[in-house]
Amino acid sequence: MSKPTIQEMRKQLVNNEVEWVSELVIKNRHSELFDYVYENSWQNFDGIDNREVESMYMDLYGDELDEEEKT
Repeated sequence: MSKPTIQEMRKQLVNNEVEWVSELVIKNRHSELFDYVYENSWQNFDGIDNREVESMYMDLYGDELDEEEKT
């Protein structure tokens, strides 16, 4: 697996957010969902510059990419 493009990184980060919110809803964790939405309502992936997207992505997936490069 090669390093993804910025667009692919953005898409994966958004998918992570959707999965997290879905999990909170499915598990009826309404208080945590409220806190999450309240604290993260400022976040808009379209407005984040490419360096920040890459940094966020590498924080989440950098170890996986490093392992794949070693093999």
